[in-house]
Amino acid sequence: MIRQPWGWFSLLLVVFLAFLAPWASAQDGAIKLADGVYGIKGGRGGEAINTGFVVGDRGVFVYSCEIGDYDRRVQAIQSVAGGKLIRFVANGHYAGDDTLCNHLFAEQGALVLGSKELARQLLPYWPKRMEEELKQGKIKKEYLEGKKVEMAMPVITFDDKITLDLGSHLVELIFVGKAHTPDNTIAWLPKEKVLFVNDLLFVELHPTADGRSDIANWQRILRQLASWSPVTVVPGHGVFAPGNGAKPLLEMDRYFDTMRARIKTMKDAGRSLDDIKKGIRAELGEFAKWPRERAIPGTTEQFYRELSTSR
Repeated sequence: MIRQPWGWFSLLLVVFLAFLAPWASAQDGAIKLADGVYGIKGGRGGEAINTGFVVGDRGVFVYSCEIGDYDRRVQAIQSVAGGKLIRFVANGHYAGDDTLCNHLFAEQGALVLGSKELARQLLPYWPKRMEEELKQGKIKKEYLEGKKVEMAMPVITFDDKITLDLGSHLVELIFVGKAHTPDNTIAWLPKEKVLFVNDLLFVELHPTADGRSDIANWQRILRQLASWSPVTVVPGHGVFAPGNGAKPLLEMDRYFDTMRARIKTMKDAGRSLDDIKKGIRAELGEFAKWPRERAIPGTTEQFYRELSTSR
């Protein structure tokens, strides 16, 4: 009688899937960065915004959330929160992929915190963005219809810094000033040395800079944060892993150095802005292959502006 190998194959398949399941779950859900500190990877091949959160003795703190992915992210938080409620929410900047979950958390009793500059930027922006989302029809209507900007606004504001005491963890929210946008805020856990930096950092992706940005200051901030010797940094967009350290911050600083030098050379040679936009990607060397090439023209134009202005 010929024995079929399917029994052994099926057994090996079951063992493999059992091994794979926790890994896949971790990649899709909460990724532990330190005791009580987690990150959630954004979708769309890493281009969507990442979320950071902290499960403390006194509740959960959440930093950045995309409304189109709200349900998955809340499930990931709940999977490790041990029944603790989301008590505090903060944003890295005012953009919709960061702030459009604020009202949903606030409806459940969470307090939204933010710098005074974030509040100033968010107030006129948020209602317009919500209208756009309603017209597009991609988000659950119950998350959008009838919602007021007041629910999304920070109820606790600060000028430079505020510290959250979660009992087991301290979280410092620090307004770092104009960089990607005028209202950039980071979350820093000094004991665990974990940084949530939002759109100050794009990892292996071309970053977005435009007329709202100050790239020179952005680079100063990147170098300052790297000097803190973080153990783990959660970027706004792109890959991350526990223990990635300051390297991604320094790599993005180097990206900007490279782009500035190439644009300056082309500008000094008399090439027009439009010509530089068309040719700059080929001049970026190792960075040229990064995804999000659609961001290159806007960043090029902002560099051109900064190089044309004495600083």
